[in-house]
Amino acid sequence: MATSSIVLTEATATSSTKIVQLFEHLELFSEGEPAHHTLFVLGRTSLAQLDALQAAPDQLLLIDPPVDVRQRFTLEGNIAVLFTGTPQEVGLPQMQTVAGGIAHIRIGEHFLDIYTRQQGAVVHLPALGILCGGSFGSDSALPELAANSAGQEEVETLRLLARLLKQSRLQLYIPQIGPVSNSQSEVMMRLAQDVAYLHNLQRVVPALVQRGDALAGVLSLADSLLPAERRSSLCRAIHLKNLQTMVEASQNH
Repeated sequence: MATSSIVLTEATATSSTKIVQLFEHLELFSEGEPAHHTLFVLGRTSLAQLDALQAAPDQLLLIDPPVDVRQRFTLEGNIAVLFTGTPQEVGLPQMQTVAGGIAHIRIGEHFLDIYTRQQGAVVHLPALGILCGGSFGSDSALPELAANSAGQEEVETLRLLARLLKQSRLQLYIPQIGPVSNSQSEVMMRLAQDVAYLHNLQRVVPALVQRGDALAGVLSLADSLLPAERRSSLCRAIHLKNLQTMVEASQNH
C-alpha cells in the first residue's frame, strides 16, 4: 500500500501479514492464525497548519500492538499505545485512563471514546462505526478474566458492547484475536456466547469452592465447562487461566 502509514522494518512481514486501510489515516494490521489485530490511528498535520507555520509532529495511537512493536515497525512522531486487554510493556508510552471512566479523545480527524475497564479498554469510533472489543466477541478466543475477578465486570463489559452495537451502525467489529465482522447480528451472537460462558463459570465454580473443592477439583471439570466450539489450544489456555482466577476470587470472598 503506497500511502500506508504502517511501515514495516526489513524482513518482518510474514505470509499471514495483512494491512487494510479502513479510512484515511486509519489502518488495520493483522497477522497470524488466528489473526492478531493492531489498529493504527494517525493524526497528521493539516495543510492549513502547514500554511500557518504551525507544523507539529504527527500523532499515532496503536491499539493492541505486538510486544515487539518497536522492532516490527518504523515509527515516527508522537506515539502512544493502548491495550484492550492486559497492558504490556512494549517500550512506548501508554495512554493513561481511569478504570470505570470514559475518555473522549481526538487524534487528527478521528474521535475515539475509550471505556476503561479494570483490565484493558473498549475503544469506539462512533462516527465511523468501528468498535474494538478486546477479548470479547471473538469466535477464536474466550473472554479473559481480570485478576481477582469473579466475572461480573466482564459481563458488564459485554453489556456495554451490546449497547454500543445497538446505539450506532456497525461498520467493523475488531476483536483482539480472530476474524473481524461487519455483521451486527453475528457480533451480537458472539457476545451472547461469551455471556453464556461466563454465566456458566459463575454458576459452577463458586459453588464448588464453597463446597470445599480446591483448584484441582475444579480443573477436573474443565472440559465440561469449555464450549464445544472453543476447543482450540488457545481457548483451552485462556479457559484454564479463567478457572484459576475465579477459584482465587471465590476463595477471597
